[in-house]
Amino acid sequence: MNLTRTRAAGLLAALLLAACGAEAPPAPVPAREYDDPGFIAAGAYEMRYAAIQASSLPAAVAASYGIPQRSDRLVINVSVLERRAGQLPVATPAEVTGTWRTLAGEPRTLDFRAVSAGDSVSYVAEAPLRDRDPLVLELAATPPGSAATLRARVTRRFDVD
Repeated sequence: MNLTRTRAAGLLAALLLAACGAEAPPAPVPAREYDDPGFIAAGAYEMRYAAIQASSLPAAVAASYGIPQRSDRLVINVSVLERRAGQLPVATPAEVTGTWRTLAGEPRTLDFRAVSAGDSVSYVAEAPLRDRDPLVLELAATPPGSAATLRARVTRRFDVD
């Protein structure tokens, strides 16, 4: 069937549907861009997470964490906060684990290390990046004495310079 016949068949089908009183299908809904809130909450705890290319870190921050500023390295930061009624959330220590993988790859363990600044504690890990290759991060945090584990799964793509 050539293109002209295909168009004619489509037009005929639309006319027949209209003649039968059937409505045309609704127009497709445009896709929305995915908006990751950067946190997950359960019970009295909240896990906040961020992933950024090491080259985007300010030089002083990268140096203080011992992270080379390279565009082919990803830095993952996780913080766990305890929420208390009527108060600001307070950073709390937690058991933080995670994996990274490409869409077709096997999961590899993220090696998180605790970073303290004043009364705050967060956990930092690094992973390699390949240009335009989506990376899947699976993160988990368990506060001490809590039966609940906070889990997040994030897929992102980065442009490596």
